[in-house]
Amino acid sequence: MKKLTLTVAILLTFALSALAVDYWGGPPPGTWNRGDHQTTYQHWTFEDPGLVGPPNDVFNPYGDPMLDFEGMFEWGQYECPPELDPDGVIEGWHCIEPNGGLIILTIPNTEALDGAKLIFMQITSSKAPSNVSATGHGSNPGGYTSSTWPTGLAQIQWPTTPPAPYGGAWYTYNYGLKIEPNPQSETITIEVPYCTVIDQIVVDTICTGTIANDDATWGEVKALFE
Repeated sequence: MKKLTLTVAILLTFALSALAVDYWGGPPPGTWNRGDHQTTYQHWTFEDPGLVGPPNDVFNPYGDPMLDFEGMFEWGQYECPPELDPDGVIEGWHCIEPNGGLIILTIPNTEALDGAKLIFMQITSSKAPSNVSATGHGSNPGGYTSSTWPTGLAQIQWPTTPPAPYGGAWYTYNYGLKIEPNPQSETITIEVPYCTVIDQIVVDTICTGTIANDDATWGEVKALFE
């Protein structure tokens, strides 16, 4: 797959880096692994024209994640050097509305009226989002509160090769979001500035604190990032 080829090439470029994390869609940091109990994983790569809705790659036993746009977005292909991508292109979305737009992700999950939902999100794009927020949905009478947690991962700027379209550069922005208590589903709203090219969005979640095993995982995650 061309994404895998691109990932391997860029990892080789950064082989001397002290950080062993694949920022281009890599797994969450620390002891939180994809496929663990009460985790989800969804990866939108925008490889197909006009694709909105389900992710290109997903592990979510609780339902179907969805993506939608508010604003004017245009799908496009752009050239990538063959040494990094033998197919010669990467796909992306380009926001063309003068005031920018919104990307709205809906992630089904398992509800528990204790613990917390941790969300690790990576966005690879030519510009930073203007704002990122998460909202919990479910049956909790007291509603849900949202906050952030430190991922321990800095934002990364890729070299000018491959350049982003329109003379830009690639960045991978990492976000840690937290919702208390665990909602049945969450909505993540990404505010996108004007003229932003988006290569991919990766969302990992973990439901913590609901049973003894989750309590242990929650403690490990907190020890890493607080």
